[in-house]
Amino acid sequence: MTEHVSGRDVLRQARNLYQHYRDTVEPTDRRVAIIRFEPAATDPPDWQIRLQASKVSAEQKVKSFEHLGFKADHIVLPPETTRAQFAEVLERANQDPQTRAIIVQFPPPAHLRPLVERMDPQKDIDALLKGRSSYQACATAEGICRVVEPFAQDDPTIAVVGSKGFVGQGVVTTLREQGHRLMELDAGDDLLKVRDADIVVSVTGNPGILGPEHLQPHHRLVVDSGFVPQADGSVRGDVQHAAYHIPQHLTPVPGGIGPVEMATLMERVIRKEVDPNAQSWKVEPRPYLTKEQMAQGATTPSASAATTQTPTQQTPKEQQAQGTTASGASATTAEPSAQQTSVAQQSTPASNNPVANAARLRGLGSGGPAQSAQTPPPGPVAPPRTHAPKPPAPPGPGPGR
Repeated sequence: MTEHVSGRDVLRQARNLYQHYRDTVEPTDRRVAIIRFEPAATDPPDWQIRLQASKVSAEQKVKSFEHLGFKADHIVLPPETTRAQFAEVLERANQDPQTRAIIVQFPPPAHLRPLVERMDPQKDIDALLKGRSSYQACATAEGICRVVEPFAQDDPTIAVVGSKGFVGQGVVTTLREQGHRLMELDAGDDLLKVRDADIVVSVTGNPGILGPEHLQPHHRLVVDSGFVPQADGSVRGDVQHAAYHIPQHLTPVPGGIGPVEMATLMERVIRKEVDPNAQSWKVEPRPYLTKEQMAQGATTPSASAATTQTPTQQTPKEQQAQGTTASGASATTAEPSAQQTSVAQQSTPASNNPVANAARLRGLGSGGPAQSAQTPPPGPVAPPRTHAPKPPAPPGPGPGR
């Protein structure tokens, strides 16, 4: 059974962590400008859908910043906005000392996009200016990498689908700096290659681009950052719902990376404006199986029985001859290793369903709560990476996307 990594839980954690700063922020009348564009009725459907997603994201940002005591200026520009009008909006936000951060919702119309470069880098809280920003990646990319980190302590291969896009470039840059091994995939590449990865991150915004033929039970985490509103009011991500039950852990859509982005922006603005040492939100480690552990348990169940025998598999004379106690633990040998234990605990025969096997091996049975004796440690017992990831650094005088 796939476990969801809830972005809503992360956002709730961030709101609780930073809500006490409201008493400091609110009396100062500090503001955040959030600028987005409305589509024209005659625009192509795909463009209207993208701007609808932009609207949803902007509204979530308004709620997040207002929770912290900031005034959120939600500026909606009509489809006929000229270059001069957009430049004036940006300049007004740049010059206003009470406007402490500026976010331009992407995508802006193509003819207006170059003007985004006029944003004050000190107010660029979401890394839209890239190298000129105080951050190396947008809030979405940083949030994705922080969700990945608890699942990536043993040098796994991480596939990034959509690696050349705005968010994808930020994910690749951040994960590479942290010393991870990456598989970068984009338009025209064979996406079936993700089957060889341990972790899959998809940031394409292309609904349903990954399905059951791509995802595998050995995928310890699949991050879906797609968010495409549908005509019926639902939302689709990069992962087909038919594949939701396959990986060990998954960030769902909706309720996954969207709220994580909001939590990251809240942390950034608090560190910038109030407390550079504000506590970071985090995702707690969760149990998962490596490819090797899953292969041992799912395809060769008899091997686990041979690793550590139980009293039901031995006669009393055999137990006495081998120095085995009544509880089945050897009285003359050291405790089995964590990896031996995690494999040996799974002594029931494997079914022909690899998804069911994955759930069983992780101590989830048919989907019920995990038994403490069956749950593997949070992550595998492989040696950790020698290059520790760098924690997000507080910004200098100002931040950005």
